Amino acid sequence: MNLLHPASAGAVVNLWFMNGQPVRLVHGTTRYRVLAAEPLADTSGWDVEARSASGQTCRFAVRAVDDGWELSSAG
Repeated sequence: MNLLHPASAGAVVNLWFMNGQPVRLVHGTTRYRVLAAEPLADTSGWDVEARSASGQTCRFAVRAVDDGWELSSAG
């Protein structure tokens, strides 16, 4: 599993939800299917484990911002 480089913090991501849970995520030009998601305790966001169509699994920490979602510090 890959963690995104901390320099990616602040990058825009798109999230799609079903029944209040993230199910799809797009970062850059890559689409991911969410495997697991848990709300972040200290912010309005999610810790998301997701897999791309090519089989790459990544972990994303995302937070809500005024106009959508962005990556928070990876770690």
